[in-house]
Amino acid sequence: MKRTLFVVAALVAFATAASAATITVVSNKLTYNVGEQVILTVTGDSEGGKDSEVFGRLEYSAALTSSLTSSQGQLTRAGGAIFAITGTLSQGDGFAEVINQIIDGGGTPRTVDNLQISTATLVADAVGTVVVTWSNAFGFEMDFFGLTTGTNPGPQATFTIIPEPTTAALLGLGLLGLVLGGRRRS
Repeated sequence: MKRTLFVVAALVAFATAASAATITVVSNKLTYNVGEQVILTVTGDSEGGKDSEVFGRLEYSAALTSSLTSSQGQLTRAGGAIFAITGTLSQGDGFAEVINQIIDGGGTPRTVDNLQISTATLVADAVGTVVVTWSNAFGFEMDFFGLTTGTNPGPQATFTIIPEPTTAALLGLGLLGLVLGGRRRS
């Protein structure tokens, strides 16, 4: 009997833990040439969690990248929209806001049906490794259905910017190939 109660208690604890919200940040590639666009995609699911507002700002190296745009989709629930803000979000040197939604017409926490999908587009400016993290500046921490930077620390995405081959080097290799090809024919 005790064994059965233990197994039931363990299953209930597991089921409760499985309903936690999830959020991920991924880049569209792992390496970029200087000048290429980097697209960071943020995806999250409330998985039954309730909240009246969600927000988050990503930080990355301003010395290696520059920000172009950041935008988000609109969270919804059965019967209509619950979060009002969509479209372009604020960005600047070393940061991009990727989530900023407040419940429509009231402060009652709600669950959502769809995944939160946001994007931040950057430009790779200099060679190096870029680590993307959630901001911990006051008021801009990641807060998503109970997940916060305090419970979700560390790097969220990492990518490397590599040197782009110069045009002169490619042209030189092409001319060398023509010279060597011409010598074989004569």
